[in-house]
Amino acid sequence: MAEEFAPPDFRFLFVYAREAHPSDRFPAHTSLEGKLEHARAMAERLHMKRPMLVDDLEGTVHHAYGRLPNMTYVLKPGGTIVYRASWTDPTTIRLALERVLFERDERRAQRRITPYYLEWQPQRSNDRIAFAEGLFEIGERAVKEYIAAVEHTEGEGSAKRLKEWWARKGSGGDRS
Repeated sequence: MAEEFAPPDFRFLFVYAREAHPSDRFPAHTSLEGKLEHARAMAERLHMKRPMLVDDLEGTVHHAYGRLPNMTYVLKPGGTIVYRASWTDPTTIRLALERVLFERDERRAQRRITPYYLEWQPQRSNDRIAFAEGLFEIGERAVKEYIAAVEHTEGEGSAKRLKEWWARKGSGGDRS
């Protein structure tokens, strides 16, 4: 998507705020140097092509923009937020970017447009097993904490499939 909506229309940045799923291999940050190392490793592991900014150790940017681990913002050049989501979802991000381009074209055609407020709670695909597989790449602790968090926040029924997957996967050969 960053290539499709490339400059000059948009610039994409990734802000590395914190280790969302600490593990033995990638523990919570205790130094800026360690945080920078984790950010580089993540960029390499995910083959990221867009620029990555690394928040300070205190998480100043993270705290200013909502504290959730995977938020997305679309800002106008002056910094006005035109899209804010508590989770990164490509489908809704695409809709927001297309809307920004539409509004730009309307302004250029000198048609009057006015802002309005919208609340919308779309649903996203959430393949928890695939997500847990990705966590396994950074360490077993991250997987165990994720399963525990799902169980704690959504109940045992929601965590059942993950627990079954983890039992099959086995916790032998700790990769953390």
